[in-house]
Amino acid sequence: MREVAKTKVLSIVGPGRSGTTVLAGILGSVEGVVDVGELRWLWRRGLLERRTCGCGVPVDECPFWSAVVDKMMAGRDGTPAEFAAEVASAQGLLMSRRHRLRIIRTAAAGSPWPPLEPLRAVTAQLVSAVAEVSGGRVIVDSSKRAQDAAVLAGLDDVDHYVLHMVRDPRAVAFSWGKRDKTIRVAEGTRAMGSRGLLSSVTRWTENGLGAEALRPSVPRDRWLFLRYEDFAAHPRASIARILAFLGEEGALPFAEDDSAVLDVNHTVAGNPNRFHVGRVAIRLDDEWSRRMPRHRQLLIQGLTWPLRLRFRSRVTSGSASSQPA
Repeated sequence: MREVAKTKVLSIVGPGRSGTTVLAGILGSVEGVVDVGELRWLWRRGLLERRTCGCGVPVDECPFWSAVVDKMMAGRDGTPAEFAAEVASAQGLLMSRRHRLRIIRTAAAGSPWPPLEPLRAVTAQLVSAVAEVSGGRVIVDSSKRAQDAAVLAGLDDVDHYVLHMVRDPRAVAFSWGKRDKTIRVAEGTRAMGSRGLLSSVTRWTENGLGAEALRPSVPRDRWLFLRYEDFAAHPRASIARILAFLGEEGALPFAEDDSAVLDVNHTVAGNPNRFHVGRVAIRLDDEWSRRMPRHRQLLIQGLTWPLRLRFRSRVTSGSASSQPA
């Protein structure tokens, strides 16, 4: 009997404001690849808070996600909202900071954590439903946190890959400090959250440490490291490299080397850039280098230097899995 191919899932791990939304959008415009945004937020932000899908309508009204939820509800009692509330509650209890390392450790073979298994089972059903409704071979999840990737890594019916994307922490802190972005919700729009310098640096560091903790549990040929700066300098080559990493082929959605054409997507959460459809130019965003005060740059460099040096060494090392695009 011919073995059924497993669904490939690419977990993008990395700090927010690192270009992951546009990168996932470009990947999702390749035939057979489905960009679902930050999948972990389907239950709370998508179904309970009724935030807008990438296609422009509330998630609970989106034909794609409605079909996915219908498959999830088959054989279950109650309403989709009640089920979403149950899953969101479990996520809140299990995915807190105090359980982070324990969950990351479950990515290793034979290291389950019984309280997590019901949530992992729901995640397996969700991946299966998304694959069936979309017909895609690859699902791109840009949830960004190592613990979310660990949940997917523990699924038997998933061929799991991790893309670790990192951006200069000074750029990340500067971006989080701006208040110029809005998010769409069912009743209109509201300002996207911002963060102060210390909060941004703490999140950047925690994310990097989580990725480092996850990495030993992921096979070397299933882990790819990429700097935002390299992606912005060579977007077409970076996307080609990621597809090769996934063992996929397809026409790249580029009009030029630095200009991609994005399709309509069904992303449940993420940066407002996910609503952009059509041609988008990929440029290095280095506004921080001109507008961030020097003393703040030095402070961030001091607070993050161990991880920055580690990541810089990885980018310039000679291994095939770590060379920049």
